[in-house]
Amino acid sequence: MAGIDPAAITLAPGTEPFSLTPVIEDLLRTQVCISGSVFLVEGVDVVPVTKTGRWQAIRLLLGDGKVCIQALLDDAMHRFVHLGDISVGCYVRVHAFEVRWRTVEEGADGKGEESTMVYLVVRDLITIGWNESVQALHVAETVPESSPEADVGVEETNLDEAEVNEEQESQDGRKASQPTTPKGSRHGKLYSFAEEGDDLEDAFEALEALTFPEMKKPPQLPPPSSQPPTAPSGPCLPLPLPKDWHDPQTPLKLTTLRAIPHLPYAQNWSCNVLAIVASLSPVEPSRLPPFAQRTARLADPSTAKQVHLTVFLDPEGFAPRVGSAVLLTGVKNHRFDGGSLKKYASDGGGGRWWFEEPWEMGWCDVRGIKAWWAEMEAALAT
Repeated sequence: MAGIDPAAITLAPGTEPFSLTPVIEDLLRTQVCISGSVFLVEGVDVVPVTKTGRWQAIRLLLGDGKVCIQALLDDAMHRFVHLGDISVGCYVRVHAFEVRWRTVEEGADGKGEESTMVYLVVRDLITIGWNESVQALHVAETVPESSPEADVGVEETNLDEAEVNEEQESQDGRKASQPTTPKGSRHGKLYSFAEEGDDLEDAFEALEALTFPEMKKPPQLPPPSSQPPTAPSGPCLPLPLPKDWHDPQTPLKLTTLRAIPHLPYAQNWSCNVLAIVASLSPVEPSRLPPFAQRTARLADPSTAKQVHLTVFLDPEGFAPRVGSAVLLTGVKNHRFDGGSLKKYASDGGGGRWWFEEPWEMGWCDVRGIKAWWAEMEAALAT
């Protein structure tokens, strides 16, 4: 990418100095994806693949200092794009990825000449630094300095991101730092080789629309119907925060126990969990107000590890039966034990925050998780 200033590199905290090495040509020639490869993010495209926009495909344009290749980001990594950890101008170290090819046909009718596109499927990566010259170049390309409306938009975006960061600030006063740059840029050349991939169809269609926009087929309209139109009656989207939750039949966004160590912040990220209470301690002394606590071990099908939960909010009242399914709302993650949960006394808002055996909430798969736990206990008993 032209215009890169190597002296403008800022290392992420705890990252050792690195260099950008051309690896894409060898990667495509050998089809061997080397874990730990370093790339510069030169473009980010976010495309909805459903009408509601709830499901998205995210394409990154990754450069090695010589050429670029497009990459389809695994959905588990999407949150890092939305939070700004992955943005144009950042350097990423990719730990798990695959190279794929897909055959596509030119022409709107699908009968044209065949072409191929190559891309990476990125499963795991981490930001290791940023290049200020690339970020400045990207901002200059996307936001004209003479546009007052653009200046207002940038200011409002920065204010919104500051509010999000302040809300998620860790309890010890330390805030996770991350770059925030606008998304969307395309640089460099893309490779094409012949072979075919066969999965992630919806995301592929979005990827094809970005790579070969002239081949996007027009949408097929449904045949006219004599029936009068009816209002949509689809299910409500899950709510992420319990403070916005007032109807038990409205689903909350649930986090699996396996995801606890990988949430956007290492501490004090609020989440909701449906799990089995594998063990429960009596009320014990604590160093934190109200100077009493109760601990539990939680289990769910996503991981073999039981996650540690510490309750400071009314520990005497937290008394679910061992083996019961419990919905926990507004619990916060912590680094302890490689990823644990806590409910602080300061998080009490006067309402219920835990629900034992929530059968009345149809969106909670109580039956499924209890059946899994019964199978686990039966297997351990044999």
